[in-house]
Amino acid sequence: MNKLKLVKFKAFDDTLTLPLDNHKNLLLYGENGAGKSSIYEALKVIFFKARLESHLSAPTPEDLEQLQKQLWSSYDNKITNQAFTLEINDVDHKAFDRTPYQVFLISIEELNISDRINLQSLLETFFFDILDIPGFCIREFQQIQDQVNAALTIFQETVQIEIDNQDSFTLKITDTRKNIETKTDIRRYFNEAKLNMILLLVLLNAIDLSKDAARHKLLVLDDFITSLDASNRTFLIKYIFEKFNDSQVIILTHNVSFYNLIMFMVYNQFNTGANWAFGNLYEINNLHKLYIKSEIERALKIKDDYNALPLPHVANDIENIGNRIRKKFEVLLYEYSKLLMIGSIEDSKKILQRITQGKPAYFKSGETASDLVEALEATLLDPNDHNIKARLQAKIDQYKLSDFANFRAILNELKLYQKVTMHPMSHGVAGMTTFTTKEIENSIALLEKMERYLKDIVDDNVAVV
Repeated sequence: MNKLKLVKFKAFDDTLTLPLDNHKNLLLYGENGAGKSSIYEALKVIFFKARLESHLSAPTPEDLEQLQKQLWSSYDNKITNQAFTLEINDVDHKAFDRTPYQVFLISIEELNISDRINLQSLLETFFFDILDIPGFCIREFQQIQDQVNAALTIFQETVQIEIDNQDSFTLKITDTRKNIETKTDIRRYFNEAKLNMILLLVLLNAIDLSKDAARHKLLVLDDFITSLDASNRTFLIKYIFEKFNDSQVIILTHNVSFYNLIMFMVYNQFNTGANWAFGNLYEINNLHKLYIKSEIERALKIKDDYNALPLPHVANDIENIGNRIRKKFEVLLYEYSKLLMIGSIEDSKKILQRITQGKPAYFKSGETASDLVEALEATLLDPNDHNIKARLQAKIDQYKLSDFANFRAILNELKLYQKVTMHPMSHGVAGMTTFTTKEIENSIALLEKMERYLKDIVDDNVAVV
């Protein structure tokens, strides 16, 4: 899959294009509500259209046709109320040939754990391109069991599984350390993180054993690590990279630390950066925007292009440079708001207001706001309450940026140019530019400072923007 285009589809009241021409895999970060789930649903519509329609039933062909229309209109964007279109590799999804592809979709929202886990029911729940699932379970249950147990041993887990082919392929989970062995009431004996790890391993090994060497394989993972601890996240990503190096992998996440962990492993452990595109999806003023990190130009490139403009400057050329500055500024603010744990990604105006008004900024490499909260809770739960105030403050101080004032000064100066150089609603009078050369030059210089600041506080492979 080289390109995916969504128009008026679910969250997107405009057009979103995922360009993957020069990359095999995609890691996409986006806050909740940014549109990740809409991308996941679009892939479901493209590759599992027949299955989605198979759940519909009606007494007459006319009634069935009406139900089908209702189903597909439910994917329309509700603001525009226009029919959606989807294109894959520049082909409309209705005409796209799905047969060369073998696709597997895993979303944490579909990973519902009941009191019993049945292999066949589990595989039928997910959108997996596996023919004859009952027959597959008969043939492969022992292999799945063995491979999952081997992985659990590597992950240093004390649990093992047994798939009972005499009991509808129900999973029995054993924890020798706790002397637990059960096929029922599993949620009573095992926490969510443990069960999610087991289920993910079962699913991943079922996918691995069902792979068709003659087809293009696509694995899509949507926020699938929510409840896993940090060590198991690392093990699981390594496991996926090793098992699915023959597949195209798309990972969607709203977890910044998980995003950075994958980037680190791609560049430093597997050296496969050329095979990956790293993107960010965000929403500003009700518009969804996507940027692929490798495609975001440096401030130096904008500066060089500006200096290469012939004199006298043409209005359209200056306008183009100004728009590139605005886009770069917006991206840098977005990256900075992620790093400083501001919370929901806000529009540029709110971010500027927060930072330039002197409100606290917090950042610690490899940590999230959740890590800080956990550290504070652990301190509060410690029975030794001696000097509790100072100890809590010490935890908070670990996350404070000592040189934040320097960056605030950069933003205060850059804010002066926002209304003209970087204002998204700027319009020029016919034949005249909204930008002056002095504003262009100063804005570029400040963007260069902003880039350097961000590179200084995080690892280059994580923070390149």
